[in-house]
Amino acid sequence: MQLFINTPGTMVRQKDECFCIIKDDRKTEITPRKVESIVFTNQAFVSTQALVLALEHNIDVIFLDRYGDPAGRVWHSKMGSTALIRRRQLEAAETETGFDLVAEMITAKLNNKIRFLKKLKAARPGSDDSFNQYIERIETACTSVKNMQGSLEEKRGSLMGIEGAAGRAYFECLSYIMPEKYRFSGRSRRPARDEFNAVLNYMYGILYSHIEKSLILSGLDPFVGFLHVDNYNKKSLVFDFIEPFRISAEQCTVYLFTGKKIKDEYFDRAQDAVSLNQDGKPVVIESINNHLDESIRYRRRNVKRRHIMLHEAHRIANMLLDDTEERKRRPAWLDIKEL
Repeated sequence: MQLFINTPGTMVRQKDECFCIIKDDRKTEITPRKVESIVFTNQAFVSTQALVLALEHNIDVIFLDRYGDPAGRVWHSKMGSTALIRRRQLEAAETETGFDLVAEMITAKLNNKIRFLKKLKAARPGSDDSFNQYIERIETACTSVKNMQGSLEEKRGSLMGIEGAAGRAYFECLSYIMPEKYRFSGRSRRPARDEFNAVLNYMYGILYSHIEKSLILSGLDPFVGFLHVDNYNKKSLVFDFIEPFRISAEQCTVYLFTGKKIKDEYFDRAQDAVSLNQDGKPVVIESINNHLDESIRYRRRNVKRRHIMLHEAHRIANMLLDDTEERKRRPAWLDIKEL
């Protein structure tokens, strides 16, 4: 499980080889064998003994900022795998392999959006015209990416432009189906300008921590990306690799709003900025965690969504290490019907 510490003043320490969580006058003990990661979202305390216990059991400790993005993490000092993977990663960015990976990531992302919009349309009889125009725009973008050839250096701008246009169509459609009081005008990040984006940004932040962990465990370098440029201190590969998985955050966010599980009192507002408060964060965290804990069909097996990220990261690492002709083929990214 992923252990979320989201109440200010909570203390996490070690007791008898277990994590002891102290909140007000209540104490809860949890064995580290059941914990995959510990996430701190607010003002809390953690002892050095608890941190060492986490490191001994390969449990990463993550600290989120107010927007839900990882501000930092405590992780063991060993590399996830051989340094050869990192060298191949750098090489791939300049070859067909890098372009193919990026094209597949974007295609998977767009296909996920198309499937989700079609699912929403099916649940709203008589709304074909309202959905079809947006679905067609995303399908056109998907076709353009599939037909594109060249190097990343040549096509990076075009790929990001196509992806951006498809994203605008997608979020226009999602705004249309929101309850009227929660409709929004496009994406806004830091800060969010509306309730929908505040929830979605927080969901994305939680996903970022899962993605980064998967990359580290598979031996990939989170800072060496393909589509996103290598800016100083920017985890470029995290932004690349999250693309096919964003749909999990988007689905959860939409269903929270359309299912009327979001309340006005879940948000703090300051000038033009909207952020989740202490009442809203637990609702969002529970939603995304329940979603990631669901099992779906993945390569002829039932696998939890949260574990698919690691499987895919390992698959990419293995592909980069492969010196055979197989390495030159386009990767079959995310061979599943639903995320």
